[in-house]
Amino acid sequence: MSKLNKLAVIGVGHWGKNLLRNFCALLGAERVVACDLDPTRISDISSQYPDVQTFTDAQAVFDDPTVSAVAIATPAVTHYELAYQALRAQKHVFVEKPIAMRSSEAEELIALAEQTKRVLMVDHLLEYHPAVERLHQLIRDDELGEIFYLYSQRLNLGIIRTEENALWSLAPHDISVMLYLLEEEPQRVWAHGASYLQEQIEDMALIVLEFASGVCAHVHVSWLDPHKARKLVVVGRKRMAIFDDTSPEKLLLFDKYVVRADGRLLPCDEGAHSISVPNDEPLRRVCEHFLQCIERGERPRSDGRDGLRVLRVLEAAQRSLDFHGAPIALAEASRL
Repeated sequence: MSKLNKLAVIGVGHWGKNLLRNFCALLGAERVVACDLDPTRISDISSQYPDVQTFTDAQAVFDDPTVSAVAIATPAVTHYELAYQALRAQKHVFVEKPIAMRSSEAEELIALAEQTKRVLMVDHLLEYHPAVERLHQLIRDDELGEIFYLYSQRLNLGIIRTEENALWSLAPHDISVMLYLLEEEPQRVWAHGASYLQEQIEDMALIVLEFASGVCAHVHVSWLDPHKARKLVVVGRKRMAIFDDTSPEKLLLFDKYVVRADGRLLPCDEGAHSISVPNDEPLRRVCEHFLQCIERGERPRSDGRDGLRVLRVLEAAQRSLDFHGAPIALAEASRL
């Protein structure tokens, strides 16, 4: 496993500039390279980070022997090709979600990363959020009891994508968290969506995941909504929890449950309390984890296989959208 020399961020737009900021803080600007097709962005980066080397051609990054790793923050349709070229060039790869647009592509990247002995990591950001990590521990410790169902809302009047729909742009966050918390993949997926602003690009989607354990999960995403929401609700037999990334209190635990007495089902409410979690920036933790995995030769938590699991759900949801909400078995999605 090679150690890190320089790291290049390919794509320094809306999200890539956040990656650049974090990697500059962690490595020092002189060990970071910025690459973008837009010369205006490169000019802005050079002004803000004069010690950062810049390119306007990704091939120049792949050909540079001083670059040991790349972070890819370009449109989703380009993720596979750029990650493939980077791995072929013996670079460690950090790629934004989704890892690719097809399961077969993700499987190729996983195989190539194993063949070249390079780290392949997907930015499933919320898996590294302190509140989500704490919630995961609560579930593993049986603090919530048997999990009944989950639902999430990722809504806003936000950035309107032209190259991907709201499902592919927003839902990977919540799907990755649900799979992380439940430690299982769904068996079947349903999805409904609607295109209002652009033909055949859904502005909102409603996704249902059905798990073999009996858990049901619901994901609602939209970039055309009056209300900003970044919320996940988990309902268990003993307790319920809410992760709200827009609230100062990120994680709330509710002592709410139902008991059976005298042949009746009675709701019980013993109040709620906030769970204290570190106020760390999740993206900083993600970037640190990537660098640590390179240094130690370890497999990332959100590795290529984690990216593939999320991608398989996205594929099934897209097939369901294409077939007007028909249920799609996960095992069949990539073959349809």
